Amino acid sequence: MTVTNGNLVAQIRQALDTARETGQPSPGRPTLVKLTGATDHAVRKVLAELATENADLDKPGGQPPNEGVGWPVSDPGAAANRQSDFGRSPVSASPGDGMAPTADRPVSGGDDVSTQAAAGGRLVAWAGFVFGSVMSIAANVLHVWLPAPHEPPGWVPGIAPQVGAAVWPVGLMLAVEALSRIPWPKGVLWGLARYGGAGAVAVGSPVISYGHLRGLLLAWQYDPVAAAVGPLVLDGLMVVCGFALLAMSRTSTGENEGDRR
Repeated sequence: MTVTNGNLVAQIRQALDTARETGQPSPGRPTLVKLTGATDHAVRKVLAELATENADLDKPGGQPPNEGVGWPVSDPGAAANRQSDFGRSPVSASPGDGMAPTADRPVSGGDDVSTQAAAGGRLVAWAGFVFGSVMSIAANVLHVWLPAPHEPPGWVPGIAPQVGAAVWPVGLMLAVEALSRIPWPKGVLWGLARYGGAGAVAVGSPVISYGHLRGLLLAWQYDPVAAAVGPLVLDGLMVVCGFALLAMSRTSTGENEGDRR
């Protein structure tokens, strides 16, 4: 079925007005194509025209369209009502297609892209945090075994020294988790408890862990420079990924608070 441009404008405007008056979502382009029998291109052009009219009405002296585009002016009261309604028209053309954002089509893909990027970043941060934590724990435990070549055959370190060697990286890992996952109350004392405690762990644990890792690398015949830098790489990876998780957690919390407001 083919309709003239004026009739198509009237049909689309009537569909939008009906949806608004009944409190329904504005029909999108696919719905309007089915409703009017016009082509997608023709519906797109009409939606762009309506959006332009909407912008014109926002200017001083703006007037509603006349009967040439489907609004009779024989009834001044109706025209005035339509003009006031038209200022609230849900039609809003996007630069690319001139159609209204409706239930038939998402407003924007930006939110989906942001969500996917955040999920990817969180995955990378978690992978780095887990890898750094496991390697740091393993290196600290291996440090306990260093005296083995100088001990009698069959010597093994005790359970307590091995568990004790793993305490330091595990403590740092748990401190970062407590910072990022617990919704801490606001306040000076809470901030002191939160960051002061985590700061003590963040300073003490890497110092001890650094000594263990450096000693292990030297025992493995690494040169002094590599042995000095290696522990910083491993523990640094765990720390930076842990605080990346903390940063994402704070960002997510701020967005949720903004949504509630």
